[in-house]
Amino acid sequence: MRIINISAISHYEIKSHPLATLQCRIESKSNLVVNAIGKTYKKRLHTPTLIMSSSVKPLKVVVRQLAETFNGPQIRELSYFDFYDDSLIIYGFPPNLPANKEGFKQFIYLLWKAFPDIRIIFEDIIIEGNKVAGRYYLTGTHKGEFVDLRPTDKQFRVNGMTVFSFRDAKVIERWNLVDMMSLKEQLGSQT
Repeated sequence: MRIINISAISHYEIKSHPLATLQCRIESKSNLVVNAIGKTYKKRLHTPTLIMSSSVKPLKVVVRQLAETFNGPQIRELSYFDFYDDSLIIYGFPPNLPANKEGFKQFIYLLWKAFPDIRIIFEDIIIEGNKVAGRYYLTGTHKGEFVDLRPTDKQFRVNGMTVFSFRDAKVIERWNLVDMMSLKEQLGSQT
């Protein structure tokens, strides 16, 4: 079974999330049958149509699972990076690291080492198409060296915002802003 982006057939007035799971099949090279909301719709495929894998989940669920995995010390190292595509491009992370999945992994491992109990809590999640914007806060205890900060054993809470771009329920781009000034102030940095 394949899933078609519901926006490609929006003129049939199907009211659902753009990445909601639909039952559909391609009858021939030119016909698509979609079962949604208890109705069957047929569409002639005259123009290229976006087809996605059947494992696509609503993006809000994916972001919530991503956060739960990040917050779980027993599971995060095994599966957190599975949420990210190998072609990942990152923005807003330390400039001395590559802006790809490997650089992102290096940064996250540094973060987990410095703040073993770190948690991310999303307060707002806004979805448009394949993009998700999230307003969140981070909490944790400073147990290891991070950037230019030596361990202080102090707790912190800082605000942040991120924008994810998804393809097939995996993050392909991530933009990130975190209040680093507040983090340094809370941890007692003089810089």
